[in-house]
Amino acid sequence: MLAKTESSVQVDALAGREVIALCETAAGVLESSSIAAAASTIALMWGAEDLLASLAGVRVATSVVSTGLRPLRQVPGSPQRARARSSGDRRSPPRHRRHRGLGEEARDAAASGFCATACIHPSQVDGVRAAYRPTDDEIAWASGVIRAATNEGGVFRYEGRMIDAPLLRHAEKILTSVGRLDD
Repeated sequence: MLAKTESSVQVDALAGREVIALCETAAGVLESSSIAAAASTIALMWGAEDLLASLAGVRVATSVVSTGLRPLRQVPGSPQRARARSSGDRRSPPRHRRHRGLGEEARDAAASGFCATACIHPSQVDGVRAAYRPTDDEIAWASGVIRAATNEGGVFRYEGRMIDAPLLRHAEKILTSVGRLDD
């Protein structure tokens, strides 16, 4: 993990190693495209706290909702996710959080398309894993959608909801994450 990554030059200095680039400043976020393209970069990660500080912001509470970290994460995080996903084998950036609202924020990060949340203490592991694990209801929905799709062509309705290609991919992703796509 390369802290405070702000350019591909920093990643290139570690040639031959797999680098998770920590884009923790406004400069790092602005350069995330070139950082993601560096040969050694295997993932991008950024921390809201350091980014907030680099923007001269202040955290006023521990809740995701009250601090407004979700919009802060989405603005730089969305291009990072898109760049990471578009570069083939690179995963979307993991999330890293330190405050008590970790479980809530990890659930929100998972729903926003992040693939992981970094833990700094073993006590955080179970909550973070749970946040990224589909619920039983989500698994049941995904299984039903995939079963229904075998009898349908194109767009169809399932449980009153329109199902199209993006929702099929979402259902497949859920089942793949729990090893059930072929069931």
